[in-house]
Amino acid sequence: MQKTKRLRRRITFAFLLFGAAITLILGVSLVIALKSIETSVLDDILYTELAEFRKQAGNSLHAPESYRSQATIVIYTASLSDSLVSIPEYVQDLPPGIHDVSSDDRDYRILIEDIDNIRYSVQFDDTSIHKRERDFIRLVLLCAILTLIIAFVIGLGVANHVISPIKNLAYQVMAFRNQPGESLDMSEFGDDEIGVLACKLQHYHEQLQQLLIREQEFASNVSHELRTPVTSISMAAEVLASKTDISALEYARIQRIQRAVGEMSELIESFLILAQINTESAKHDKACEMGPIVRKVIEQQRVWLGKKPVQVNVEETGRLEINAHPGILSVLVANLVRNAFRYTEQGSITVSLNDRQLTVIDTGIGIDMSTQAQLFKGYVNSNSGDNNRPGLGLSIVQRICERYGWQASFESQKGHGSQFTVLFTA
Repeated sequence: MQKTKRLRRRITFAFLLFGAAITLILGVSLVIALKSIETSVLDDILYTELAEFRKQAGNSLHAPESYRSQATIVIYTASLSDSLVSIPEYVQDLPPGIHDVSSDDRDYRILIEDIDNIRYSVQFDDTSIHKRERDFIRLVLLCAILTLIIAFVIGLGVANHVISPIKNLAYQVMAFRNQPGESLDMSEFGDDEIGVLACKLQHYHEQLQQLLIREQEFASNVSHELRTPVTSISMAAEVLASKTDISALEYARIQRIQRAVGEMSELIESFLILAQINTESAKHDKACEMGPIVRKVIEQQRVWLGKKPVQVNVEETGRLEINAHPGILSVLVANLVRNAFRYTEQGSITVSLNDRQLTVIDTGIGIDMSTQAQLFKGYVNSNSGDNNRPGLGLSIVQRICERYGWQASFESQKGHGSQFTVLFTA
């Protein structure tokens, strides 16, 4: 369910991102609006206080040097022809206009105006306003955090609600995989996109199961139908081989017929077993020890060696037990061993076992590069003649490994033999 978890995280993250964007926009807008309103109101107050002061003073030439209109507003005046000593030092060098000044841990909004040779300095102590402004920003940040938490909770809830039918669908699909006759419980899905997807999956599953059943029936029927003529050919070959008045050439041809019949019988058995097993049932087979199976198969396949000067070695460095059908294991080993026996004219063949893998090494003719690319695909064309065509054997090995989740690999060099390995993963 790793994909589902990532989808849940993406939905939750989308809500978080949306909440963060909304919070950022609203927070910045509120702070900007507050600052703009504050500046506008303070500026209006400063100009109004200056106008009221000049109105009350009457003759600007006799205006007082200091006047406190309110607890937070102080107006200073000084003649421009003097040294402006009556105005605080921190505003003496300020040009006309509105300024923000800090002095002695206090914040001021100051209006400087030069009228009729008199400098007016109107100071508004906005320290408390700035404090409330900082408190407001903290409140906005707190609201932003709360909004993100709420967005996370809502996103998580929505994600769970959205993912729930998808998880249910995934679990049902996993439950009926490779089980003919099983179907989805469509009552658990609504008339929405998930329901449509469930219907499509159900239809696709039914088609796959029908194809699987037809494949199994075809393989089983064909294999059973082939057994009768193969048995007849085998019996006829045995009768011919038992005659004493046949030449050596005829006897060699009869042996070729017997080997071909034996190979056909093994292929039929392989097809029957492959048609009967599936991935789920394969996992519940009893454990089989590979050593006895390997030795038995080697003896059965020695006919392919004939009188070739080839030494066969079996090396066991560990006990290998596999949870699989013994017939499948025999087919797997037989195809690898037979392939080595057929294409090794002299030298040695080593079948080694450890607690994890089976390896077949031969000193045969090897496999050319053009054939290696499609080695596990069945009958392939080769540039080296008919003697280097692996046929269906390795394709069957690959199918068995895919069915059981094992790994088949090979190494080969033209003229220097081959090495085939099956890693039995859990």
